[in-house]
Amino acid sequence: MIEINNLNKSYLMKSESLHVLKNIDLHVEEGDYIAILGKSGSGKTTLMNIIGCMDTLDDGSYCLDKIETSHLSQNELARIRNEKIGFIFQKYHLISTYTVLQNVILPLIIRGVSRNEAIEKANAMLKLVGLDNRGKHKPHELSGGQQQRVAIARALVTEPKILLADEPTGALDSKTGEEILELFKLLHQQGHTIVVITHDVKVAKLSEKIFYLEDGRFIETEI
Repeated sequence: MIEINNLNKSYLMKSESLHVLKNIDLHVEEGDYIAILGKSGSGKTTLMNIIGCMDTLDDGSYCLDKIETSHLSQNELARIRNEKIGFIFQKYHLISTYTVLQNVILPLIIRGVSRNEAIEKANAMLKLVGLDNRGKHKPHELSGGQQQRVAIARALVTEPKILLADEPTGALDSKTGEEILELFKLLHQQGHTIVVITHDVKVAKLSEKIFYLEDGRFIETEI
């Protein structure tokens, strides 16, 4: 599903080149549940952006679902993001003026799915995350955990190949965070491929495999 070989990424900071990712190799099979664990400044956000086709690598290769992404245009990368990846962010990124249902159907509308079909799929996803009675509510009427569940439903509604989660429990209290991670466990049991980016060892340990990123490299370590 994900095949990254010898990936390197640098940024020009004033007159100095900052080498953020160094010779990264990462292979993820369909149905895997992995965590990329690292401290602030380790390069994990840059790696997430490349996996999510929001940024490009300098050299190496990145194949997503057998598609080599290295030389794609921004429009082509946007299409892959919409078709292949479901994003779950720490701060939910829900549109405050939309209802829960409208937030969830948005990726389908962008894709060109008919409104009736989009509503049907969105309602099914809201039922899956336990919010089928909240479709008419606005985000501010929900708890943080419920808003994250809406974000997960939105990520799932396009039937993506990969769920890419960036610090999915970072804005939640411990009890609510545990509930979200239980939902991830359920989604994994249903066959979803999940990649979690986190600095939290407890979150990482719930995955099948942990990749520890330090100073832009994967290192062998006991967690």
